[in-house]
Amino acid sequence: MSAGRSAPRRRAPGGANEPRDLQRLVLYAVACSLAFGLLFAAIEHFGGRALYRFLGGRDRVLDEAVAYGGIVFGGGVLIWTTNLLAATLRGRGETFVPSMIIIVSFLGSFPLYPILTPGLGLVGAAIAFVAAYAMSTIALLVYMQWMGRQTRIALVPDWWSWTLVRETARVAFLSSSRTMLSVGASVAVTFAVGRLGDAAIAGYGIASRLDLTFISLLYGLGIAILAMVGANLGAGNAERAYRVAVVGTLVATAIGAVLGLVVTVRPDLWLVHFSDDAAVLQEGGRYLRIVGLAYALGAGGTALLFVGQAKGQMRWAFWGTVGRFAIVATCATGLFGVPDTIGAIGLMMAGAYAVQGLIAAAILNPANWRAAAREQVA
Repeated sequence: MSAGRSAPRRRAPGGANEPRDLQRLVLYAVACSLAFGLLFAAIEHFGGRALYRFLGGRDRVLDEAVAYGGIVFGGGVLIWTTNLLAATLRGRGETFVPSMIIIVSFLGSFPLYPILTPGLGLVGAAIAFVAAYAMSTIALLVYMQWMGRQTRIALVPDWWSWTLVRETARVAFLSSSRTMLSVGASVAVTFAVGRLGDAAIAGYGIASRLDLTFISLLYGLGIAILAMVGANLGAGNAERAYRVAVVGTLVATAIGAVLGLVVTVRPDLWLVHFSDDAAVLQEGGRYLRIVGLAYALGAGGTALLFVGQAKGQMRWAFWGTVGRFAIVATCATGLFGVPDTIGAIGLMMAGAYAVQGLIAAAILNPANWRAAAREQVA
């Protein structure tokens, strides 16, 4: 059986699938979760107010942002832990359980939004958001401890391996760079919205929460795509891997299209759970009616990220994110005129999502997959 494209070309001695390497990776995942979670919590605690003020927050909006950020970043360890533990399980072939844990946790947290938000405002939304990751972290830890010694969190002899760390860092470089560009795009659009007043800021904040929640749920589908594409490539069946990639991308695109249609027609179905202010609802509705039209391509682009990971070709997903960042940064900085309405912000984001999805779709070029099939035969 030939090695799958999702595996690093250079392997650590003994292979990353050996029990001790797996135990090391679980330990690294927990250590990284604690380190980065606490680091970003400290950065937000000491510099969050200044950053939010720079992005346009004033008075009550600034106070709400600080309160929201304090809870979300304070729970950052849970976010890191969920994603890294799920990645560790996926690396050993366990895809269904971590996907279901994450999806069920997010769906289970949905009722908390209308329960907590009316009384607590954005603080309630932040608590509901962190609660989803708390549920998934606890479930993943219990499952991994229950599975057996290989995935149990424990200090193992010779726990540090420079070779394994280097391999992990090398494979993660493009994905991490892509994430940083996504964060940069979010900061840029927040900076642009900050010029439009309190109602626009609040409306955009509530509406864009749907973007983030939707993408998080798509990760469950993406994990399944990654596993199936990687398994078929590893088995030398590039043709079937290509069909899985295409069908998975189309399913994600269809889900995005349905959700986009719903929020385009009835954005209030989402917005009313967070605010009853008419001006906020109006601004949020204007944003969702435009961005919803691009949800299909945004969802497809998210699925293609996992196709790229399975195939070991992250460059198209990376350049798609570069395209998204370029559009947002160019518009937000006013190079071609400053977006002066929430509708213009929505149009900017819709264009960014569309460009990202279309560039990432280049990985589905059949010629690319036929070449992979020939390489496997050779």
